[in-house]
Formats: sequence, structure tokens, C-alpha cells
Amino acid sequence: MRPLLLSLLLLAPLATASAVAQAAPANAAVPTTKVLAIGRITAGAPADPEARRAIMPAEVRDTVDLYLAGKLDQWFVRQDGKGVVFLLNASSEAEAREMLSKLPLVRAGRMEFDLMPLGPLSPLRYLMGEATVAPKP
Repeated sequence: MRPLLLSLLLLAPLATASAVAQAAPANAAVPTTKVLAIGRITAGAPADPEARRAIMPAEVRDTVDLYLAGKLDQWFVRQDGKGVVFLLNASSEAEAREMLSKLPLVRAGRMEFDLMPLGPLSPLRYLMGEATVAPKP
């Protein structure tokens, strides 16, 4: 009985490796559920403190409105002082760009955003035993 159990234990990793090799790749398509927006102050933005003070009340109000509408999930200031980072509840990069385009700093050409669509961590399928999705051609 012990040799049989030992043989099964030794073969189990091989069976798992075979199943993983036939499974969907880790980067299989997943829906976009969030967009990471990394904002940076534009190079051409004037450093005039008076101009910044004039635009910031509207910027803060519109950003808070995005948060209260459930569109802006998390917000951070960059430690280098060169902008902000938002985690947006958006299903596409286009939707996120549309939201951000209405912010006063963006409209004034003083801030730009790099966008990165995010989705569920697809390799978790392996843990759930759902790794049988066909790979992309």
C-alpha cells in the first residue's frame, strides 16, 4: 500500500504540470474593471502660483464629484510632486479618458494622464480549477 501511495504522490506534480500546460495563458482576455490613471503636470504648464490657485478650487470640486459619483475609486498624490494617481472605476480606456478630459487642469493643458486598463487577476483560474479556457490563436 505504501509504495502505491508514494507512486501517486510522485506522479501528482506531473499531472498538474500537464494540466497547466494545456490551460489558458496567464494573460487570457479578462474584462477591464479599473483604469490606473497616472497624471503628470505638463512641461508647458506655467509655474505661476496665482494661476494655479485660480484653477484648483474647480479641480478639487470636479475630482470630488467623480469620487462621489463612484467613478474615482482611489486617489493619491505622487511623492515626486509631479502629479496625481487615480484608480478609476471604468470599463475601458476611452471611458476613463472621457472622465478625465473634463477636469479643469486637463482642459487647461496643465495635466496629462497615462492610462493603464486593469482587470481581474486571470491566473487565479488555476487555483479555482477553471484553467480549461482555450488559449488565443
